Formats: sequence, C-alpha cells, structure tokens
Amino acid sequence: MNFKTTLIILVIFILLGGAYFFFGRPSPDAEQSKAEMQTIREVYTLNKDTIRQIRVSFKDESYQSLTLAKNTDSAWQLTAPLVADADAPKIDGILQDLLEKKVKQTLEVEDLGQYGLRPPNIQVELWTVGESPAKTFLIGDKTVNYSVYTKEQSESHIFLIESSALDDFTKSPSDLRDRSVFKFSPAEVTTIRLQVVGQPEILCEKQIPLNTDITEATNEWKMTQPVETKANTRAVEDIVSALDGLKAVVFEADGDYKPASYGLVQPRITVTLQESASDRIQKLRIGSDAETPGRIYVARPEHHAVYAVNREIYTKLNRTVFDLRDKRVIDFQRTSTHQFTLRQGDNEIVCQKNANGDWEITAPLKLKADEKAVDDLLFGVDALRAVAFVDDRPRHLQPYGLDSPSIEASFMTPGTEPTVLLVGRMKGDNIYVKAQNAEPVFLVKKTLLNLVDTGVAGLRHKQILDFDSDDATRIVLKHGAVNLTCQKQGVNWRLTRPVQEQAKNGVVRSLLLSVNQLTVEAFLEVPPPIATTGFDAQEIQLAITLKDRTEHQLEIGKPADDTHYYGRLRHAPDTVFLLKKEVAANLKKTVDDLRAMPDTNG
Repeated sequence: MNFKTTLIILVIFILLGGAYFFFGRPSPDAEQSKAEMQTIREVYTLNKDTIRQIRVSFKDESYQSLTLAKNTDSAWQLTAPLVADADAPKIDGILQDLLEKKVKQTLEVEDLGQYGLRPPNIQVELWTVGESPAKTFLIGDKTVNYSVYTKEQSESHIFLIESSALDDFTKSPSDLRDRSVFKFSPAEVTTIRLQVVGQPEILCEKQIPLNTDITEATNEWKMTQPVETKANTRAVEDIVSALDGLKAVVFEADGDYKPASYGLVQPRITVTLQESASDRIQKLRIGSDAETPGRIYVARPEHHAVYAVNREIYTKLNRTVFDLRDKRVIDFQRTSTHQFTLRQGDNEIVCQKNANGDWEITAPLKLKADEKAVDDLLFGVDALRAVAFVDDRPRHLQPYGLDSPSIEASFMTPGTEPTVLLVGRMKGDNIYVKAQNAEPVFLVKKTLLNLVDTGVAGLRHKQILDFDSDDATRIVLKHGAVNLTCQKQGVNWRLTRPVQEQAKNGVVRSLLLSVNQLTVEAFLEVPPPIATTGFDAQEIQLAITLKDRTEHQLEIGKPADDTHYYGRLRHAPDTVFLLKKEVAANLKKTVDDLRAMPDTNG
C-alpha cells in the first residue's frame, strides 16, 4: 500500500470517528421536555437562600473534593478538606449562577458514559434540610454548542445547560476561601495593643464617655502605655483601616506548621485588637519576608494559619510611640479666641476683638491689627506640632529655659481659663516649649518664633494713613530739585509753587488716593541708624494738610534693598517701615505732571 492510499484511509477513519462522536450519540433534539428553557431553580424548586451545605467532588484527582456549610451565623465556611472561612459573595454567586442556568434541552439516554456522566466530571450535592442531599447534580462533557451534559442523580433523563457550570465549580479550596485576614467592625474596635521588636509595647484605648453607645462616640483615642497621653487618632485609625483591609495573597500553611520557617518564633510585630461588643481578642503576628518579593508572612494564632500578604502592612504597623502620640502642643479653640497676650520680659502686647469683631492691638498702644497676621499667629499656634517629645514629667524646667520663658503666649476664650504656651531656649533648629497647665516638654520647629516674636511691628495693620481724600486742602511735595505746592480752591486744585496755574484734578486725586490706601511691606521692630535709613537727607517728602488742619507727612529715605525704600511718618520717627520701590517712583511727580496747561510764558 502506497503512502497516498494510507493517507486517504486515515482521513476516512478520522471522519468516521468524528461522525460517531457527534452523531452516533443520541441527538439533544431527540426528545423535548416540559422543563426546557426553564431554570434549574424552577425545575427543581431550589432557593439559594435555603441551601445550607454544598459538597463538590471531581473525577480529576488533582482537584480536592470540598465541602461548604453555613455556620450558626449563616456565614459560609469550608469544612473539608480544611476548616476556614469561605468567600461568601463568591459562593452565593456560584449558587446563583447554577440555579439560574436554563435547561436548554432534555434527552433520554442509556449509556451515561458517552456523555461524561459515569463517572461525572463534577458532582454537586446540595443540602437544604435533613441529613441527605436535597439534589445531586452530575456535570459531564461539553458539547459543540457551548453546553454541558448534566443530570440530576435521581432522574433517568439528562439535560443541557451552559458549559460555564464546569468552570464555576472547578475550584480549589484556596479559590473559595475568604481572603480577609481579619473579621471585625472598625467602629467597634476599642483597644489596640502594638508590640514592635525593640520598641516599648504601645496600648491605645478609644475614649467612650459614660452612658454613650460606641456607635455614637467620637473617634478619640488615648495612649495608656508606655505613657498616658492623648493618642494621634488619625494614626491609630490608619492601623485599624489597614488591618480591616488586609487580604491574603497566598494561603501558605494550615493546621500544624513550623513557626521558624516563617519568622514567627519571635515576630517582628504583634498587634492585638479587641472590640467593644465582645471579649473576643484578635491577634496578628508579622514574620519574615516571603520568597516572593513584595510579600511578607503573617499569622493569626487563633486560626492556626500562615498567610503571605502584601508587604506594605509591615510599613503601616511599624510604628513608634512618637508616631502614635498626639503631637499637638496646646489645645485651644482658635476660632473662639477673643483675646491673646504675648509677653517677653517686661514687654506685653495685647490683642483683642472689638465690638465689630475686628482685631485691635490694645497694648502697649492702641492700633488697628493686621487680620492676616493675627490669623496666621492663631492658626500657626493651633497647628503647632512636636518634632520630639523631650520629657513627660520633667523634674526641672531650667535645662530647657522654661523656668523663665523667653515668651509667654496666652489665648483666651469666653468662660474658660487662658491656654498658655511657654517658649524656652533654642536647640539647633528647634525650640523647647510646653503648655503651662501640662507637664510634657516638647521640641518644635523654631519657625514658631516667626509667629509669636514679631512684636507690634508684625501684628499692626500695614495701612499707614487713613483719611478722607476729599478733606485734603494742601499738598507739598519735595524730591531732588522739585519743590511744589498744590492748594485746593473750591473743588479744584491749583499749583501755587513754583508756578501759579490750574492743576490736573485727576492726577492730584490719584496721588491722594494712592497715599491714603498706602500699605507698607513690613514694619521694622528696631529702627536702623539714621545713616542707614537716610532720613537725614530724605529722597521724598510728602505733606498733606486736611481741612481740620491735621497734617500727614510721609518721609522716604534711602533704598533698603533692590526692591524697597525706608519710610516713616514725621509724627512717629521711631516707626520705620519698608515701602516698595514702585511706590517711591510713583510719588516723584513734577510740575509738568500736575499742571493743567503748559507754561508758555516761561
């Protein structure tokens, strides 16, 4: 027989074999049933919620048979081949999918083996009540139309359903396990105990007022070990949240295991949770890094199991006492504060709100306060956070300069005792502070001094003149060789020196408005020497006389830097401020700038 003949015979044999496979078995269309196109739920009167146990067995021995059952709380659990919490949504989804599959076609057959039903590829037993399964479904081979042969064990006929049933039930125990490492209600957690190797044990407890339900209590935490103090609520809640969301990536070991293999003989971190509703204590131990990068071994001792989880949980739990302590230095109601006092030795600055709710400096002199500067001070002190906890119960304050503080800042709200911040000496880039009515000494950033050590100069309002421009009657302006005077006559302005003619009303009014609204960049707490400021030979002098004969005289000296000039008011020569360079340039008006008509007569 030649090769060509052999090939033809082989092709014919394959075609005959395929024809037998597809057509030799009885056709699904051979017999119809009243059950066709109804769901399994309808045909067999099964309700997902009444199913309390499932057993799945496989012909393929590489898959473990498994059993799932609802516990007394109606939660799904794996009971074989191991005991563990099951992924309830996944189990409900598989059941729902099975029961809602439509019976496409039914047929009577004699040889179940032809359809992969003796033995079945998968056997699914469902319990509702009693000791025996209510229904047992056998799942066989797939067909050419994306269906699978199925049979209820007690019936003689078989039927077709969607082939996805094979994939739904071809699961390992790990596929169906609940991957949540913890099960608790975050709002119910009242105690957290954290032990990090090399660190003191930390115990934090939620503060629940008497006769208050835990669900109504605010999330305020207190540290009771190793020091009794207010806890950093956000940091504690972050730990609770991290544990609540912790998921197993791999189930490494169940039952008896060797702790040394997972770094659990001496765990790097141990965290313990307790909920208010019960005395149940849940514990987690963190061991060594897993072989897979980015994962770490953890164990729940009460579960007798080891999990590999994402390594970020180690970072979230690797906290020190400093991390979990409340770092706020003083506690006062910033928005309710109506007065504050800053004391430096014998000097005292008092600021308070007036009847209109505006801030004023009332001592050592009465001045309008800069609202932004006051807000910055109050907010900055309210937000003051420790960079280090120095001593919780100091025997002496002298080492920190707090026995005789350099600054005392007192903040008052109606009906309460003042909250007082004591500022001590510097240590590098930080400064020692403490609250007067509390023991702990803290280190904070020295930028605190930018808030509380500004003096009157830093707190006063930056507008230097406040008058009605319409009240001005006379202007005298001198700079360089320019010496001019403008006099108001009726509603118009007139140049009277060095020429006598009408002035441009708009230019004069603009000059008055710019001076009246003039704000300085900063007041200088200590005036520089006159040789530095240049007030002995001013660059600009501007005098404005009002109709009540009040005179405001602005003096501008030398440039202070590339962008500022020194300035002062003549009646307050010791109060020196900085003006923008553009302000000085704008004031240097000339006769030509102000005259209404050019002087054609020379």
